[in-house]
Amino acid sequence: MIQDPNNRPAETHTQKFLKYFNLFMTLVYPAFGIYILLSSPEQIALDSNTKVILGIILIFYGIFRFFRTYQRYYRNRDAGRFD
Repeated sequence: MIQDPNNRPAETHTQKFLKYFNLFMTLVYPAFGIYILLSSPEQIALDSNTKVILGIILIFYGIFRFFRTYQRYYRNRDAGRFD
C-alpha cells in the first residue's frame, strides 16, 4: 500500500467512497427529518405527534452520524499534527 509523506497509508477507492457516502448521509437524515416536520398531512399521512417524534429522531441521528464520521475519518488523521 502506498503511504503519504506523513507515514499514513493512502486511502483506497472503497474507503474514499465510504467516507463521502457517510458525509452525504449526514446531510440526508436531517434534511428528511426537516421535510417530515414541515410536511402537510396530504404529503405524509401521519399524525402530528408521530411526525414530530420521527423528524426529531432523524435530525439527531444525522448529527450523531456526522460526529461519528468526523471522528472516524478526520479526527484520527489530525492527531499529533501541529501545523
